[in-house]
Amino acid sequence: MIGSRLGAYQITAKLGEGGMGEVYRATDSRLDREVAIKVLSPAFLADAERVARFEREAKLLAQLQHPHIAAVYGLEESDGRRALVMELVDGDDLSAVIERGPLPVPEALSIARQVADALEAAHEQGIVHRDLKPANIKLRADGTVKVLDFGLAKAMSPAVASGAEAMNSPTLTARGTQLGVILGTAAYMAPEQAKGKSVDRRADIWAFGVVLYEMLSGRRAFDGDDVSEVMASVLKTEPDWSAVPAETPPAVRRLLRRALEKDPRRRLSSIGDARLELDEIEVTAPAASAEPQRRSFASRVWLVATGVLAGVLAAAGLAALLWPSARSSGASVTRLSIVAPTGLDLFPDSAQVAISPDGSMVAFVTGNPLNRDFQLWLRPLDSLAARPLAGGDRARLPFWSRDSRSLGFVAGGKLKTLPVAGGREEVICDAKNFRGATWNRAGVIVFAPDTSGPLFRVSANGGEPVQVTVLDRERKESGHRFPSFLPDGEHFLYAALPGREGKFDIFAGSLRDRTRTFVGAMESAPVYAEPGWLLFARRGGLAAQRFDLRTLQLTGEAVALADEPAAVLDIMNSFTAGYAASVSAAGAFTYFSAPSSEAAVVWLDAAGKPTGSVSLPAGRYREVRISPDGRQAVLVRSDSRTESSLWLADLERGGITQLSRGGGLNQSPVWSPDGTQVIFASDRGGATDLFLKDISDAAAERPFYSSSVEFKAPTAWSPDGKWVVLQQVDPDTLNNIYLLPTTGVITPQPYVQGPGNESSGVVSPDGKWMAYRSGDATAVELYVQSFPIPGQPVRISNGGVLAAPWWSRDSKHLAYLDATSKTVWTVDLEGGGTLRVGTPRVSATLPLGALALDSMPDRQRWLALVTEHTGAGTVTVVQNGLTGLKK
Repeated sequence: MIGSRLGAYQITAKLGEGGMGEVYRATDSRLDREVAIKVLSPAFLADAERVARFEREAKLLAQLQHPHIAAVYGLEESDGRRALVMELVDGDDLSAVIERGPLPVPEALSIARQVADALEAAHEQGIVHRDLKPANIKLRADGTVKVLDFGLAKAMSPAVASGAEAMNSPTLTARGTQLGVILGTAAYMAPEQAKGKSVDRRADIWAFGVVLYEMLSGRRAFDGDDVSEVMASVLKTEPDWSAVPAETPPAVRRLLRRALEKDPRRRLSSIGDARLELDEIEVTAPAASAEPQRRSFASRVWLVATGVLAGVLAAAGLAALLWPSARSSGASVTRLSIVAPTGLDLFPDSAQVAISPDGSMVAFVTGNPLNRDFQLWLRPLDSLAARPLAGGDRARLPFWSRDSRSLGFVAGGKLKTLPVAGGREEVICDAKNFRGATWNRAGVIVFAPDTSGPLFRVSANGGEPVQVTVLDRERKESGHRFPSFLPDGEHFLYAALPGREGKFDIFAGSLRDRTRTFVGAMESAPVYAEPGWLLFARRGGLAAQRFDLRTLQLTGEAVALADEPAAVLDIMNSFTAGYAASVSAAGAFTYFSAPSSEAAVVWLDAAGKPTGSVSLPAGRYREVRISPDGRQAVLVRSDSRTESSLWLADLERGGITQLSRGGGLNQSPVWSPDGTQVIFASDRGGATDLFLKDISDAAAERPFYSSSVEFKAPTAWSPDGKWVVLQQVDPDTLNNIYLLPTTGVITPQPYVQGPGNESSGVVSPDGKWMAYRSGDATAVELYVQSFPIPGQPVRISNGGVLAAPWWSRDSKHLAYLDATSKTVWTVDLEGGGTLRVGTPRVSATLPLGALALDSMPDRQRWLALVTEHTGAGTVTVVQNGLTGLKK
């Protein structure tokens, strides 16, 4: 078959053959990847009932996704041949390694841990391997273990299997005849399996014990010259326990004996218990003199790496960070800081920082929230330098695989994964407005693909996402975000939007069904941290509260982490429910921190050069809107994470007075055409509503528009005063633009409702056109169409991340901001029956620290909020930060 095609697969080489048929290396022409193809033998295909049963089992196996399990991609049929398409795993199989002699105890236990992890994931889904043996365990060059042929023994067998039929293993080896395959299988059969009885997961535990014994001793636990002698040994004799090396820890010896109990009722009942035992065993690698000749390259690398890493850790004083077993209740708290590489800024958000589950690495993102020039970096904690991850450009919101070998992230509107040791990124599925993800040991990713809507699950190997949460419409939920798995890998925490008074409802969901448990109200999405805490944001800092994994309930009172003062979440994040921290499996945690920055209010000339400043009281000003006559400006000042206020500045005579009085987050002020009123959004009542304030009236603002839609904000007021332009997040179509009449019944009328984000609508002074932003996570552009009745939109911009546009007084020029390059572009427009658009040109270059700006009516000056560009901000890594807290 070499050189031929089987459907979309080009056969390139033969890898082996066995009881199931022949196995080939092939190239998938559709996805441009190499795969293993197992072509079923004609004898097997002659049994129609068996084929049908095999197909049913194969479909079940395709759902089994785990980093230590070779994946089943699908079934292929072409020209009367049927084949199983599987992940191609390069490297030695364990049987070839064992042939060269026993493995060092640390290496054997490392392999056993990964095998146990794979079996545990399969057993949780009701799948039993039935044919576990060294030939079915592959060792990749990077040390990763992959278990092959999960469940295929059952898939190959008839509906009622006898002992002889059960021995007809589907395993394909390059060096085995059919007899050799049967003999190899018999050596790993549990006694009940050898007798032809039905088997359950305890048969896999027996085989696991046999494989571990063989790795340690270098010899078969049960041997013989033919199948009958091997099976007799399995049924009647005990392994030679003296062959197990003397340096084998007592706990491992006990584990072996419990796994190899001939009576399944006395045998270890759960492979998860075996994994826990292995996780708690500390083994010191033997000195080089004790192993003068290692038999495999992978083993030599493992021993050298262990010695070098131990030396580095001792020198750096970071052993407690990297080795969770070193933690104790009396361990001292240790901290270290990570700063951005020279010339770059850390993305100012703790959700852009992720510590690996093993505590050895921190991933972080550099870039500005206003642009898309993002880069994913990796900082090993035994190193003084971070390195950019190839393939991690434009990446945001990183999250780790459970084995700490891969990172997930979003880039270009796609959910992707990337091996941290090097390799090609994999596109998993669409996630255009991604809001967080989490990855369990079974290879399941739970993620929020959009700003609104429920959570979904998807395999780390790709596939169709499946919904796992349901929005509660009675609670007026608009979205679920920022999930994080609990230790069992089944339950996950997440935040439900909308928030109420600066907090979000937190729930624990389940992969098993769509039921959920209410946990509490918090200012951010929480993450679980050992030993038994939830970490979350509170009042601009970090807090911890005890959490019962059995009841999924908080206990006791929340404790402020006084020594972690700066888990700073910007005001913009009060709408995202982002993670306040990232946590390793052992409880080390990381967060982003930055000093409180105050922006100066600066005058810029038409080219963007500073010409002076406006004297204002100290504060964190975030927005600025100039009145139509240019004499006043409304500014938004952040008073705390949950409150902001509006202030009115006199630009001619100086002075500032407070406008808003109602508390809550007040934002997005818009001037009326005559400059006598301001309309703005506020969440003071829980949901975000619109309020109207008379500038000259000392009375409090009054409600203008309220609805059950949570996220909405005004963006403009039409020149004739008849309409307020409103943008709001709709559950199904993200941001849309509506028109609110200012008189009569105030009911929003749709203006632009697209599949992406439509926002920042501004009406031209002549009242004939509206300019607005539209796009998704991959691109945002500026468009113009007729107003108030929409027509055919015309694109204005040529790329760039845009802020709200500005019209000239004569409606013949439109300016917009490219936040990536900090430049203002101007476009000439000519109306009529068809809008004609000129070529955009740069008209101003802004100071690097410009956060927000607005234009004077003549477009000859700008008022900007500018912070000093210091690159301030650090990632803090804390070890043992929770061990001293009171229960």
